Amino acid sequence: MKKIELIAIVFLITISTKAQNSIIGRIKDEKQKPLKAATILLLQAEDSVLVKSTLSNDKGEYKLADITQGKYLIHITSIGYQKYYETIAAVEGNSQIRDIQLKSEIAQLDEVTVVAKKPFLEQRADKMLVNIEGSATAAGSNALEILKKVPGVIIRNDKVSIAGRSNVMIMIDGKTSQYTDINLVLKDISADNISKIEVITNPGAKYDAAGGSIINILLKKKANLGTNGSITLSAGTGLYDNRKERLEKNFYRYSPDININHRKGKINLFGSYGYNHRNWFEYNEFDRIIEPNRYFQENIFYYKVNSHNYRFGMDFYANNKNTFGILIKGFNRDGGSEMINNTQQFTTGNNQLVNSFKTLNNINLSRNNISANVNWKHQFDSLGKELNVDIDFSKFNINNNSLITNNATSPNKTVYNQLVDNPVKLIVAKLDYTLPMIHDLQIDMGAKSSFANIDNYLTYLQSGVKDNDRSSEFLYKENINAAYTSISKKIDTWQLVAGLRTEQTVATGQSKGVTVLDRNYWQLFPSLFITKNMNKHFAAVTQYSRRIDRPSYQQQNPFVLVLDSLTFTKGNPLLKPQITDAYKFSITYDKQPFFAISYNKTKDVIFDNAPKQEGNKTFTTPENLAQYENLAFELNFPIQFGKKISGFGGNQAILNHYKADYLGTRFDKKAWNWLAYWQVAYKPVNTWKIEISGYYTTQFLTEFFTIGEQGSLGVAIQKSIADNKGKFTLNFNDILFSEKTRGNVVYQNINVNFRQWEESRNVRLSFSWSFGNQSLKAVRSRTTAGEAEKNRVKLK
Repeated sequence: MKKIELIAIVFLITISTKAQNSIIGRIKDEKQKPLKAATILLLQAEDSVLVKSTLSNDKGEYKLADITQGKYLIHITSIGYQKYYETIAAVEGNSQIRDIQLKSEIAQLDEVTVVAKKPFLEQRADKMLVNIEGSATAAGSNALEILKKVPGVIIRNDKVSIAGRSNVMIMIDGKTSQYTDINLVLKDISADNISKIEVITNPGAKYDAAGGSIINILLKKKANLGTNGSITLSAGTGLYDNRKERLEKNFYRYSPDININHRKGKINLFGSYGYNHRNWFEYNEFDRIIEPNRYFQENIFYYKVNSHNYRFGMDFYANNKNTFGILIKGFNRDGGSEMINNTQQFTTGNNQLVNSFKTLNNINLSRNNISANVNWKHQFDSLGKELNVDIDFSKFNINNNSLITNNATSPNKTVYNQLVDNPVKLIVAKLDYTLPMIHDLQIDMGAKSSFANIDNYLTYLQSGVKDNDRSSEFLYKENINAAYTSISKKIDTWQLVAGLRTEQTVATGQSKGVTVLDRNYWQLFPSLFITKNMNKHFAAVTQYSRRIDRPSYQQQNPFVLVLDSLTFTKGNPLLKPQITDAYKFSITYDKQPFFAISYNKTKDVIFDNAPKQEGNKTFTTPENLAQYENLAFELNFPIQFGKKISGFGGNQAILNHYKADYLGTRFDKKAWNWLAYWQVAYKPVNTWKIEISGYYTTQFLTEFFTIGEQGSLGVAIQKSIADNKGKFTLNFNDILFSEKTRGNVVYQNINVNFRQWEESRNVRLSFSWSFGNQSLKAVRSRTTAGEAEKNRVKLK
């Protein structure tokens, strides 16, 4: 009987002690006031699996009861406060009291910003956001044209620069291609599909080390429940006096686009298609002094292109932790160009006409690409621990047929063809892992491998007969392997992000069976970002990163390509990569860019168009020539007059300094230039909007070229209908026709003045309509593996 009584007493004591095993306490703010509705999660320490959860009451009190013995992680969140982590060891029979104080989150939460009130510019620790969606100036434009609206970005002859730096990597949804002429791709993408643009002046370790600054164009994505999407129709025409501009054609464009999504249950289907038809012109003048003669060349290029862009995919949300995706996309682009070159030869002494001749260059081109991607995302827990795996395959076919006729007005004319066949294959695999830890510490790591096989065949025919000396083939193979680690940590009002990336490059090239390129090297790329929130409004950001610009495939291709009777280009297989150390310090106000100073130093600078003379001909070739320093001061300011006028303005003072040993002497030149930009919107009523935007830059220096002043002014008028579902937009671009390039090269025996402009003054009318559910969950945004590999296959 005593044994039974003893067992019953022990059992009751055990039940009693287990009932007392709990965690209780209060959640308070920095002023010791109770926090209501704070979320308290109890997670297993080893795998972060959720065990229990609760909310604090009106007095800030909470209780987690009936906890078994073990190690746990307590995680507490509340809107407007920093996340709180703490490791707890629960012991059977013991109750614990945990009174916890949360610290205010000084930085504003990004994800709760109301779309209609988003500022045009947002400065974050590692990038600046430009919110394009809703901007009237975007309607009817292509992606390359909309980049001209980004503060501090200048585009001349399709070459993008930021604060005087031209080594800019263009990305679309975090994806770019180092083998593709991305500028031509951007010309075929409607800006009506762009949501925002990220300007990343100093990319961190997570990004590929190739390129300098990054411009990431984020396309609109919707995956709301049910079926939804949008349709856009736009058309435009050039505004020119053809007789005054010596033009023989009219210029116009039209582009329908459709985006559609369907989501039901665990499956989301999405797709988009866009067609673009456009013709445009480029005009160039070159005035060369080649003693004892002067050559004046006038080139007019007429282009016509039809392009189809498509993107289709599916996301399968298998469960709360696993999402699988497949994406197929590509483009087909065909068209051509007609170049008319008139050359006059004078004597330099008395400027008498010696000779004149004409060159015609007719090019038929065909470009197509198809890419397939499979993606897997695994979320280990609710705290952000996740794994992303991407595998990409891409195939390009690029064909050019150039028919060149010299001295077309002479009976002794010569006719020859340049036939280029360029197949490209890419395979890329990428893995990214994110590990949040306690006390606002996070570790990111990943690895990537890419394999490129690029063939290029040039067949040169003179009067229908193959010229074996000029015909050639270049076979290029490249393998890049990379791994990175990045650590971020919040300490009170400080945020630190430090990263290290290592990359191996293996590249070989054969020309006519002879190895002309054989490289295998490793390089390290550190990065550091420090943010200090000084008060509610101001923050200071310090950035450093090291970047690499590898020679593009075309730059290493030793082919000689004739442009006209006096001009040709050829590649250089002996090019080395250029390395840049980039520094930046900036002050932000309410997360908008206010003041910044940046300094960049590059060694083994690749001059893409190093000029040389060969008799009376001028040719360019890329070479590692120089050391380059760039210093820029930036001042931005908001524009606000009442509730109807808003916008931004900005200025940059930029210094470019080049030091190069070239053609037997020292080139040492530096120059300052000033850049101003603005965008102002006037909204008289909710359904009408008028925007004025533009830029102006003074004379500046780039490589051997001194470029004259340039600017642009545009106006857009937008009318919304049907509760903002439909929008009519009328755009006037480059109203003053001032987006023209003038410059010169004077160095050693090279003396060239030039003028260049293209079809930039036009008017466009656009209509867009959104249908379906527009208010629920957005499609997941993901970066495929291979898109960082396609920017080096030049399509032009």
